[in-house]
Amino acid sequence: MNRIVILVLVALTLGLVNACSSADVSPEAGQNLAVIKGCAACHAVDETPKIGPTWVGLYGSQVELDDGSFVLADEAYLIESIKDPNARIVSGYSKGSMPLVSLTDDEINALVAYIKNVK
Repeated sequence: MNRIVILVLVALTLGLVNACSSADVSPEAGQNLAVIKGCAACHAVDETPKIGPTWVGLYGSQVELDDGSFVLADEAYLIESIKDPNARIVSGYSKGSMPLVSLTDDEINALVAYIKNVK
């Protein structure tokens, strides 16, 4: 692998640089962030069970919460869940399972753009 690419990947992993520029809120940038920030370790983009809920078909769906209520998985819900993972817990999952991750608004918007495209 090219030495520059390795250095950039190390810098991204260590949080020394942002994973996307302020103008890059594309699904592709979100996919990269999901890997770099560790989201992909817990959230599947297929039907494989993981620690967190799958992102397959999440956007626009009705999500059952641990209190038995339902919420629409729209942009507002996704943003809230990323910023405050314990605000509303999905049924079948535990409070405190998702760590707080330091993300800029642009990074959050890129993640949401990616989640919207996981079908």
